[in-house]
Amino acid sequence: MVEHICEVFRSPLWVFDIFEESLIEWIINLQPTIRYVFIEDGVITSIETLDRVLKNLKVTEHFYLGSTEIHDEEFEVTEPILSGFISIARSYWFTLPAILNGNNSIIRLYDSMLPHKDINTILKEWQRGLKLRNLEYLEIEHVMHRGIRDDDLEVLEDLNFTPNLENAGRPRKVQIHDERTYWLPHVPFVCDLVRDDGMIGSVSYNYRVFRFQVWRRQI
Repeated sequence: MVEHICEVFRSPLWVFDIFEESLIEWIINLQPTIRYVFIEDGVITSIETLDRVLKNLKVTEHFYLGSTEIHDEEFEVTEPILSGFISIARSYWFTLPAILNGNNSIIRLYDSMLPHKDINTILKEWQRGLKLRNLEYLEIEHVMHRGIRDDDLEVLEDLNFTPNLENAGRPRKVQIHDERTYWLPHVPFVCDLVRDDGMIGSVSYNYRVFRFQVWRRQI
């Protein structure tokens, strides 16, 4: 029915909610490029299916992937997901190269297994200015929590940062697209990194959630 409507009105789909696995092949064949895709929990049951989604479905604005039924903890994805905004539940398989080599503007990872040394590498590469040029906001929720003090030391190791107890103009929201805004939680303390082009990256760590917000101070 949806395919018939699209054909009659010559109107492409701009958002698609995948709640069963059979719809994956259907949308790939009908319209492999789409603005918003949401794949619900439990739809992806194999590495092969996930690989087909990542290689054949181009999501330009927001790609959301719920929890998969893949239980191979050795499985990794090293290629970036080509979407402006990505949200991934149970993202243990999403690795450092997939982040560094992507052009994503917003990344939200849940139940991540990224070690803190990898987050440290992300911050260093962002500050050098050769990678992550489009990044506006990064949020990583870790599976394990070892204590804020230890995490801070490892994440910020060898970085030139300024502790900041005041907001000092930092935006409280991230614009996801024209019709949706993500309001950021209040954090009492951040560490600011400054890039050569004047962009500021504010780092915060609350319980087991790492946040990195990129912004520019208004004159």
